[in-house]
Amino acid sequence: MNEKFVAQLIAELQHAQAEALGLLTQAMCRQLDPRRLKNDLEGITTAYMQRATNSPLAVKLLQGAVAAAHAEQMLQARPPSEGPHPKRED
Repeated sequence: MNEKFVAQLIAELQHAQAEALGLLTQAMCRQLDPRRLKNDLEGITTAYMQRATNSPLAVKLLQGAVAAAHAEQMLQARPPSEGPHPKRED
């Protein structure tokens, strides 16, 4: 395997992990309070970033989870006139 192929493979793995974590967070928000989950994730991210040895990739993944929770929070806050939402009983 050449270096370019390995670099591309690692980039694809990182992207797939971020996507999977976002989907998992979205699913969790349908079962839990998305505002609370988002706030908890933000607190965890802030605390983790204070550590002397933190992983930039972990921070990026956490930030993606926060964004997914925020997006789901906004979707659930939509008025019923904007259409159904999986969690809302319409």
